[in-house]
Amino acid sequence: MILYDFKILSLVAFCALLLGFSARSCAAAELSDADVDELFNRHPDSVWQPLAESWDDVKSRMESPVENLSLPLEYYPNGLVKARLFADASQIFPDGIIFATGVKVHFYDETGKRNGYLKADDCIFDREASHGYCKGKVEVLKDSDILKGVGMYFSISSEFIKIITECEIRTNRFKGNLGRFL
Repeated sequence: MILYDFKILSLVAFCALLLGFSARSCAAAELSDADVDELFNRHPDSVWQPLAESWDDVKSRMESPVENLSLPLEYYPNGLVKARLFADASQIFPDGIIFATGVKVHFYDETGKRNGYLKADDCIFDREASHGYCKGKVEVLKDSDILKGVGMYFSISSEFIKIITECEIRTNRFKGNLGRFL
């Protein structure tokens, strides 16, 4: 399972390193490679923006939160859990929306072995669409790769994340000395 697209992240980080641009300006740059264009454009803001816009309304309706929640979010076809939500406080609404604070989502492979996590200050999650939006500090670990930032959209079913601002990437996927490019 790939939790996030390292093709995109690597391209953006590499662009920023080589050209001195910010990751945002690299992501916004017009690219001519169709595969790269498809990766950048497959999760437009219109997909997660409704969750961000409903944030204040949903948070204000959180009147009787459950403390120390543990809830499976998605399963593999073999019945094993693909992702499990843990939250300090949360409320599940009748429309399938979950609002949670002190969030940690554990990710598992097809054999049930934990292979990553997502941590966030606060999060809203749509169970039906299997995607969410987080405010505040976020961190994602997958194998030995770490992504950190502020604000995030994620899709469990599409295995995709998008850090909104202040993205930091720590990876060992670049082999060799990057200094030779500078």
